[in-house]
Amino acid sequence: MTGAMYAAVAGLRAHMSALNVIGQNISNVNTNAYKSTRYTFLEALYSTVRGGSNGSALLGGKNPAQMGYGSSIGTIDLDMSTKNYTPTGRAMDVMIDGDGFLLVGNKGMTFTNEEDLKGLFLTRLGNLDFDPNGYLVDGQGNVVYGFMSVENPEYRDAIDADKAATDPAAPEKITQLPEDLAAAFQAAPDKYYWDKDGQLVQIVSDGGNPAKYSTKVIDQYTPHPVLTEIRLPMAATGAETQPVLDANGQPVNPPQFTSLYKKGEAVYPKYDPITGTIVDATADADVSSARIEQDSISIDENTGRITCTAAGKAVVIGTIAIGRVTNPNGVTHVDGHYYQALEGAGRLSLNAIGSSVLPSTDPDSPFYDPNQTGALAGEIPIGTPGTTKLLSGGLESSGTDLATEVSNMIMIQRGYQANTRIVTVTDSMLEELVNMKR
Repeated sequence: MTGAMYAAVAGLRAHMSALNVIGQNISNVNTNAYKSTRYTFLEALYSTVRGGSNGSALLGGKNPAQMGYGSSIGTIDLDMSTKNYTPTGRAMDVMIDGDGFLLVGNKGMTFTNEEDLKGLFLTRLGNLDFDPNGYLVDGQGNVVYGFMSVENPEYRDAIDADKAATDPAAPEKITQLPEDLAAAFQAAPDKYYWDKDGQLVQIVSDGGNPAKYSTKVIDQYTPHPVLTEIRLPMAATGAETQPVLDANGQPVNPPQFTSLYKKGEAVYPKYDPITGTIVDATADADVSSARIEQDSISIDENTGRITCTAAGKAVVIGTIAIGRVTNPNGVTHVDGHYYQALEGAGRLSLNAIGSSVLPSTDPDSPFYDPNQTGALAGEIPIGTPGTTKLLSGGLESSGTDLATEVSNMIMIQRGYQANTRIVTVTDSMLEELVNMKR
């Protein structure tokens, strides 16, 4: 008879645990990017009163007879689906519209493979800002990881060819883009041009028959495929460091100098092939020890690229990386709004929104080298998170559905009440048993 009481007590525990889950969800009804959890009940241990039988030539089969001993919480599941967009008006606030997480952690972390990514925290809360040292951080001070912008090697090679045009062995000097793209492409398919907006472009063909021709912009700076902390570039001092050359490429006499950069302009970081890391420009005659003073910051929703203006020029700071796991609902909650891809989450992969950052092994990447075997040092595979975008100017709302949680709370209350009645009824029956002989 006491089995019913034990079952009811187990039910009371299970319903109290379920109420704890509901209480956590309701308490975070206004917590941005909070991911609600749900509970499921599980039947407790069974004891077999009578075994089952398949029957014999003379007798029919019979079903097993079993008695249960209450219930328990079976699972507590995360709901990592995308919720509503909540406008905040801050340009640095972002919401991940789709699958994936922001990758945040301590400064100075390096990566050699995807397993190293699991040392980073995952978060859906995109309350970002630049700290006093120029690093992109979230609201808790953790550094945001992504891809820093460096000088485009294709742009540099084209400009060097332009400067060396007086050398007969050098490629033809860059000229203004002609109106007849087809003729220009057929005459020199690998040539670079300046378009009417002052951008370096190259004519490309779609390969059709008949072929259609268009221009591809060669940006001066491009995201590098090595994952690193996102931070502002160093600022130039405007010191005189570059000698003025004559028509023959020789320093004029008397010597004259001009600055490589205007004061306050961005001096982009560079890739160190030895360490496989992105390093800031060293402090020399034209690079200060301070970072740029940024203005008009914006984040592109289709690429995750962060841009600003400094000293009157546009600066592409870097590109925010997105981490994706095989089982988003299997991530482990570690602290606040942070998760980690531990056991149960599956593979954690590195992604760039809209294929805005190509791996160096991709022939379309500006860092592709046909003579190079494998990726660059410190580079890990980069994928694309499908249709995922970054919506700036707002945050993701809480995942708590208040109407559902209140309804569940009522059902849990009634379930708890019913289990207490089992305890009461069992107690009354035990009392009758004790008082059977007076």
